[in-house]
Amino acid sequence: MDKTESPNPFFRVDLLTGCNNLVSFSDALANDFDNISLEPLSMIAVDVHQLSKINETRGRAFGDSLLRWFGFAIKDMTGASVYRIAGEDFAAVLVGEVQQVHADRAKKLFDQLNQEAEQFGLQPPVARVTVLHFPVGSRLDASVVWKYLNEKHSFTADDEAFNIIEVDPNLKMMYETAQAIVFMAKRITDLGYMLEHTFGMAYTDPISGSPNMLAIQHKLDLALSEAAQKDKPLSICLADGDDLRRYNAMGYEAGDEVIRKLHTALTAVLRPADFLGRWRMGDEFIAVLPETNLEQATLIGERLRTAVERASLEWLHPTTISAGIVCFPQHGTSANALLQRAEQCLKAAKKAGKNRIVAAE
Repeated sequence: MDKTESPNPFFRVDLLTGCNNLVSFSDALANDFDNISLEPLSMIAVDVHQLSKINETRGRAFGDSLLRWFGFAIKDMTGASVYRIAGEDFAAVLVGEVQQVHADRAKKLFDQLNQEAEQFGLQPPVARVTVLHFPVGSRLDASVVWKYLNEKHSFTADDEAFNIIEVDPNLKMMYETAQAIVFMAKRITDLGYMLEHTFGMAYTDPISGSPNMLAIQHKLDLALSEAAQKDKPLSICLADGDDLRRYNAMGYEAGDEVIRKLHTALTAVLRPADFLGRWRMGDEFIAVLPETNLEQATLIGERLRTAVERASLEWLHPTTISAGIVCFPQHGTSANALLQRAEQCLKAAKKAGKNRIVAAE
């Protein structure tokens, strides 16, 4: 499966934190993080201080919740591409502006992470932050980048938890060491390509090509954690095709084809941040709508319904959908509670005559 053609976002995403993963970082590094015009570039390296000790004393589940919070917070406060490159290590890549702006943003992140550590019952410093300023106007040398990331704390003269480092592009390394680092980076990227097909089978519905039930569950858990952390609403739209038995009666291929057409019609009218997947193995799809309240979600649901109704005029049989809509946190705070409520709303839409949207009260 070609990663550029797949709608499934989990191939290169860390499922615990929602950040890009190590494979994604290695691939982006090989392409200078798309910094074609060689604008100012900095990396903010963040690690959870003494994560292994935290896991021992508070439990791994607590450590995972801390890592998840780090991922959300770094993305929110930097507005940058964020990668989880090791167990406790994150890297945010900032391109453009000036490097002093990057440093200021990193210091604000450092202060806020440590200030908010109290909500986890932890004493600061819970985060260590190192800002790496790379030479402006030069392409990145993968071996130098990995050298600084792997040994960032050894480049500082003190043991402070916040540091700014000007990267020396002429850092002298043994040729064999430099080549080994570059080779390691290439192996990581190659491994990602090799695993694409495996991830595709695990997280992609083979009929529609959309994320499957397992992928939806991962996404929903992650989206709910982020919504709770940011104190933002999150809506779910559970949609089901109406009277598709006419297609299924014609044979499996006709039934599969209408599922693909439904996926295409629904995807076309969703926003970039929305997530659509096929629920179970029938005619149902779920749209996860971040930072969307019930009123906004109902409008999106109507847009989905209208899109299918119009698109299907060119299909063998005109088709409609019914949908149920719920919103976090007013209709539930867990994935199971929200999904059960959404199914109730969907059943109500079907019972009321189909081709309609029912939002939970």
